[in-house]
Amino acid sequence: MFAPFPEEKARKYCAELMQQLDIEQRIDFETPIKKSNQAFSTNNICQKNGLGQMFGICVCINQKNEEIVLKAFSGQFNSIWNVSGWVPALLDTKKFAEITKDSDLLIHQLTDEIESLNLEIKTLEKKYTEKKADYYQLQELKKLRRTKSALQKKRKTLSQNSMSEIFELYKFFCADGNSITFKDIFKDGTQPPSGCGECCAPKLLSFAFEHKLTPISLAEFYYGTEPASKKKIHKSFYTPCDEKCAPILPYILGLEILYQDESIVVINKPSGLLTIPGRGENKIDSVTTRLKKIFPNCIEQPSVHRLDMDTSGILVLALDKESHKNLSIQFMEGNVYKKYFSFLSRKPYFGKGCTLNTTKNKTISGKIELPFRLDVENRPHQIYDEIFGKWGTTNFQLLMKSETAEILHHFNLSKKQLESFEKQNVFIPISFEPKTGRTHQLRLHSSSIHGLNAPIIGDNLYGTQNENERLMLHAAELSFNHPKTKERIFFKT
Repeated sequence: MFAPFPEEKARKYCAELMQQLDIEQRIDFETPIKKSNQAFSTNNICQKNGLGQMFGICVCINQKNEEIVLKAFSGQFNSIWNVSGWVPALLDTKKFAEITKDSDLLIHQLTDEIESLNLEIKTLEKKYTEKKADYYQLQELKKLRRTKSALQKKRKTLSQNSMSEIFELYKFFCADGNSITFKDIFKDGTQPPSGCGECCAPKLLSFAFEHKLTPISLAEFYYGTEPASKKKIHKSFYTPCDEKCAPILPYILGLEILYQDESIVVINKPSGLLTIPGRGENKIDSVTTRLKKIFPNCIEQPSVHRLDMDTSGILVLALDKESHKNLSIQFMEGNVYKKYFSFLSRKPYFGKGCTLNTTKNKTISGKIELPFRLDVENRPHQIYDEIFGKWGTTNFQLLMKSETAEILHHFNLSKKQLESFEKQNVFIPISFEPKTGRTHQLRLHSSSIHGLNAPIIGDNLYGTQNENERLMLHAAELSFNHPKTKERIFFKT
């Protein structure tokens, strides 16, 4: 995943940390060298047959506007969770020890039994291959295989139960001042990946937010013996990992950051979150309010375009006035490319606002042009109006049913939402490329009898929304010129 904060300042401190590790060859820096314990020696991660470790630095500003530098290592260092001077683990280590003391013993006992059975099985299999096994030995071989399978299942169940107990010990502090657990992140009961919550970035950011610090720079590097795969190189920098960090960081930060620099931030907005605050206390939470908690120096109104609350997908936000003005002009002049994926609730019937393209293949595509305006008596609905309406233009293409799984991947549906979607008798995959940016444009172009006459699945304004259903509309691609460098940049989820 992309680094959620600028790296430059943190990298300078990382370079200093690398040098300190080289010179002192230990991590317990706060202990006098003469009293240093070999358990904290970097030999543990630099041995020929060993394996290195990730280290990270997070530069923060406290409430007195003083710079605070935090450092962390991933997981345990030589089976030790917490070391003085380093950010602590995100779980209760005493309870972890209690859980693993009993479960690890049983798991090791089962492993020994399985390995012992493997030796017996190999002996009998060799006799079977050489056709020297009699009837009773063949029966014994079958029995041993069944026993092995049962023990493997028992070990797997024991391991899963142990991991579930361990994951319940984790607690993450967030940018909004609240704390969450894995149950808040993996809401369908899915078990987190092994090692989730042990990486440097979650540890550093959680500690920062717990202590009212504002992160301004974050960087991580690998130190020690390189793996045979060479996926990690000694003293090389890496961004937070996709497997274990990507599921957690959007919850800690409140936003999934796809890209950031000194001028802009690009995020993947979840369904159900406002782009800007609405009226009333229950509508304060939004992309912009969350952004300002992470980047407090950004301008008051960083939003340059919006997505409906129920629409998910890519949003670009400006951190300074110059970038905001530049991006706003690009959107107004139609210099921004946008692509959405969606699912229609029924087969489309092309109304008078549709113009179909003539193609030799079986793909159906075209353009929708309709005038519409706010229905002042039924806000926030938009209605078709040939006299007072403003024209909106959308290019569309019906997609193949075989592309459904790939398209669904963009929506990040929960287990219940996916089950609800799979109950649909009809779902028509479609892509939209809006050329204008009218309110509810794609939703109205889909549902109107003058458009596709087929509401988007889960549209609670222009169609129907069943239980556990969300609006199946996602902004999947966005391209524009960078406001400072003028380089054309492209993003997709």
